[in-house]
Amino acid sequence: MAEMNLDSAADIGVKLLASADKMSQDIVSWRRSFHQFPEIGLEERITAGKIEGLLSEMPGMEVFRGFGLPTCVIGRLNGDAPGGALGLRAEIDAAEVREDTGFSFMSYDDRVSHVQGHDAHMASLLGAAQILSEYRDMLSHPVVFIFQPAEEGKGGAQFLIEAGLIDNFSVDRMLCVHWLPQLPYGQIITNKGGVTSFSSKVHIGLAGPGGHGATPHLTADPMFLSAEIQVALQGMITRELSAKKTAVLSFGRMEAAEAYNVIAEEANLWGTLRSTDRETHLFLKSRIVEIVKGLAKLSHIAASVEYMLDYNQVINDENIVSRVFKYGTALIGSDAMDLLRSPLPLGEDFSFFSERVPSCLMFLGTGMEYGLYHSRYDIPENLLPFAAAWGAYMSLVM
Repeated sequence: MAEMNLDSAADIGVKLLASADKMSQDIVSWRRSFHQFPEIGLEERITAGKIEGLLSEMPGMEVFRGFGLPTCVIGRLNGDAPGGALGLRAEIDAAEVREDTGFSFMSYDDRVSHVQGHDAHMASLLGAAQILSEYRDMLSHPVVFIFQPAEEGKGGAQFLIEAGLIDNFSVDRMLCVHWLPQLPYGQIITNKGGVTSFSSKVHIGLAGPGGHGATPHLTADPMFLSAEIQVALQGMITRELSAKKTAVLSFGRMEAAEAYNVIAEEANLWGTLRSTDRETHLFLKSRIVEIVKGLAKLSHIAASVEYMLDYNQVINDENIVSRVFKYGTALIGSDAMDLLRSPLPLGEDFSFFSERVPSCLMFLGTGMEYGLYHSRYDIPENLLPFAAAWGAYMSLVM
């Protein structure tokens, strides 16, 4: 990575911010279009088509559709330049959460919405691509724009890695920006080393004799056991871990019989386990199995525990983070940049990229009232031009 004079870099950054402001209406329009027509992972056909169409109109942009996954879209600028490419990633899938914002561009599907900011991620990365296509003569290396499907619990990044994305596009470093409402508005926040948590998707299956609700003594009642298991597992977190350790276990989905007066023969729990160090995570995974199996045996119920998806911690490269702070401070000042105090309890499949090449996951604070996955989650649209210019600026100085 060649060094650029800080004053020169800042001057270029100011020009990029001006370019982003001029196209702000387009970026907002893209965001609203993505927001109105969300699609779950591996089904993002409308979304991918919009991205492909917009990238195809940008001067100098090569466009690749369907690499690794049918709905993946990749754009590349300056592909003939020597050296490794810089990769920038945005997620394109939505979450299975009903939106309750009342916006004119609210999700048309009451089962799915962009309550995690992926609409903003896509629009701002498209903005960065548009800006860089105009400044492509200043690029000394290739830049690869990766619009990744299936981030929400399906590990889309792993599919792209296994398909050979890194080697096929000669990517030797990666950047990603994630919008977060609990962080101060407009601040860029990151750190060296671990910035997210180890994350596992947990499924607990219980099966035993059911029956009528009036005669529970004639059943084993997997539903009742599921409640005991949840209480026991929360006790495990608070009583078996040091207060210095950070871990979260939450169950967001439960299924059993539909009738109100029937004790189900089966009960299923789905949840997420997160912790900030590998040793703790492995300990908790082992203890969950022991506790579930032990309680199930006492209740004469068959039980299974399955970890369906594991994300490792995103590890930021020290040299890239130093560079982000160096050039970022030159453009927006030290007050607009900060370090994480500790890893965030987020599961991110960007970890698959950070395991392969030096990477940096950055967070853009939005300071909004509602958190990720809340039905009224929103983003401040006036940050979209800044995010686009930031992505373009980082691409030039990295």
